[in-house]
Amino acid sequence: MVHRVGILLFPNYQLLDAAGPMAVFESVVGDPTRSGYLVELLSAEGGGVTSSGGATLQTRSFSDAGAFDTVLVCGGVGAVTEEIDEQTVRFLVRHFESGQRTGSVCTGAFLLAQAGCLRGKRVTTHWRYAGALAQRYPDVTVDADRIWVCDQSIWTSAGVSAGMDLAMAIVAEDHGASVARQIAQELVIYYRRPGGQSQFSALLEKGEASGRFSDLLAWIRENIDARHSVESLAARAAMSPRHFSRTFLKETGVTPARAVEQIRLQIAREWVERGTHSLSHIASATGYGSTDRMRQSFLRSLGITPQSIRRVF
Repeated sequence: MVHRVGILLFPNYQLLDAAGPMAVFESVVGDPTRSGYLVELLSAEGGGVTSSGGATLQTRSFSDAGAFDTVLVCGGVGAVTEEIDEQTVRFLVRHFESGQRTGSVCTGAFLLAQAGCLRGKRVTTHWRYAGALAQRYPDVTVDADRIWVCDQSIWTSAGVSAGMDLAMAIVAEDHGASVARQIAQELVIYYRRPGGQSQFSALLEKGEASGRFSDLLAWIRENIDARHSVESLAARAAMSPRHFSRTFLKETGVTPARAVEQIRLQIAREWVERGTHSLSHIASATGYGSTDRMRQSFLRSLGITPQSIRRVF
């Protein structure tokens, strides 16, 4: 039996929020022992809906589409600020109350929350908007670091490409982990992405955007093989260690030591994925000093070893 998936679009939606999950679902084909997915794009009125990047996709209206086993709401620039129409609210509430799977990609969680589908639920969204979602809807528990979250029939994902992670989790739920792993191999993506959203967020967003420590952060990155103490960084910033630590934390949201660790981890991970240097060389060049220290850092922050990442890539 075919599993019907409806993906809800609205003007200025994020294209990858729709295309990513579609690519995963359409890969579940060719095996007569399991049902595939029939994906339909939806909007209140039907017809063409244009993404924020200018791509127009054709949709079916709610009245023409019928019932679905899963409905996912895309995110985009308008999801955070725009009010959704009553027709869309009724459609989402009706599907949610049927007990079928209801989900969102990225900021699509704001639209589900507007419709009242997230009350008392634990969810996630794009890290940039997690605080706004939690503040606007205090009856919703927002886990800002998760790539995806399932709370009973509600499935939500982090930003943009995390919609593929969400779709992979849905496939694993419906067809088992082995099928999901096969699809991940075909699409050349992780079956389960290591780490949470925090690996993508705070340091460059908060620190470099403010400008105060942008030069220092760039210098750390260029000299990541060196030992960086609070005292040495404070001296470079022409501040006392105490004042530097306090100001750095306020500006970036992380301590100086954590900032160095995040930058070191990011650079090491890029080198590991590139596969052009040995792990011992990477550990030395990025300031870890040993492969064991690098391995512990990867496990602590990403939940996966450098060796495992290299096997994937």
